[in-house]
Amino acid sequence: MRRSEITLDTLYNRKEQLLEELNSGEAKDWIYHEIVGVYEEICRRLSRCSIEERKAHGFEHMKKELVKYLIHYGTYLKTQLKKDERMAKTAFQKALRYDSENPIAHYRLGFLAYKEKEYATAQRYFEKALGYQKGYSNPEFCLNERQLYYAHLYLANSALFVAEKTYQSLEKFPDYISDQEKPAELSFLHEWLQRNEAILTMQAFTKRTSSGKEYCSKEQCEQVMMDPPKNTVVLYFSDHENVVSYHDRKVCLPRDPAEMLCYFLVKTNEARPATKYDMEAFFQLRRVGDIPTNTFVQKIRRLRERLRYVQVPALIDSCQFRGETAYYYNGSVDYIVMYRSDYTFLFRDEL
Repeated sequence: MRRSEITLDTLYNRKEQLLEELNSGEAKDWIYHEIVGVYEEICRRLSRCSIEERKAHGFEHMKKELVKYLIHYGTYLKTQLKKDERMAKTAFQKALRYDSENPIAHYRLGFLAYKEKEYATAQRYFEKALGYQKGYSNPEFCLNERQLYYAHLYLANSALFVAEKTYQSLEKFPDYISDQEKPAELSFLHEWLQRNEAILTMQAFTKRTSSGKEYCSKEQCEQVMMDPPKNTVVLYFSDHENVVSYHDRKVCLPRDPAEMLCYFLVKTNEARPATKYDMEAFFQLRRVGDIPTNTFVQKIRRLRERLRYVQVPALIDSCQFRGETAYYYNGSVDYIVMYRSDYTFLFRDEL
């Protein structure tokens, strides 16, 4: 049966089934793509309804949920394990159809355009990201302090690249300009560009260990992956995949379990374990606090299984904390976590 022939109630039921599968931690590769597709179809149907029907079916809430999945999981729409920048670009553009002033969507599109050396396009996106940030009401999609810093830096560099190209084009008109009337030399533009590019390169990634954090380049992260320290679990949020490495063994993780592992390593210990309420961001909630303990336990079990696949020693222990099942990083092995410095974690906290 084609999706257009499915009733709205059936679509709602399918949505619930998919979210339950995502909660279980046993979702197949197509899960994000399917969830987005169902939300899109629901929104398409509701957009043709009367105002009263839209309100009754929670049309605005459905749009917000669709935008959330497009932004958080758009990079993974093809497969949970491999990141795809083309899919991400399409997802962010779709998100703007439903939420045209979304700051983080504009920011991400600006970053992708910058990587492709489309500097005029990048400049427009960064300008919009900063402009909409000022009055945007949903903190989930606002730029954090680090992203604001990068947005200004990328915007400045995009403008400098555009200016440099424009200045170079003036050289085609030597017969119309005397030596006294020629614009200033390009050296100052080169200096600014080189300085800013150096900052963007050397601070592109953040490396976290039990001792604290430091900024590093992508090349330095790749070097760690090629020659990791002994008895150290390395979690790397690269541009292509999320990788857990231990000694010479590696495994790729979907976004949710990768970020859960990061949370345990960086934010928990025996005195400060995490309960299901601390990790609500990793569950698709119907109501606030509506996380079955069994679902929480099952998700942790799946994460432990993935870590055992690369023979990581048991590093997540369980306990009872304030009457709840809780888990924490036990410190049995050291860790290194590496991620883009402007990365937005699902749990939102600054690391």
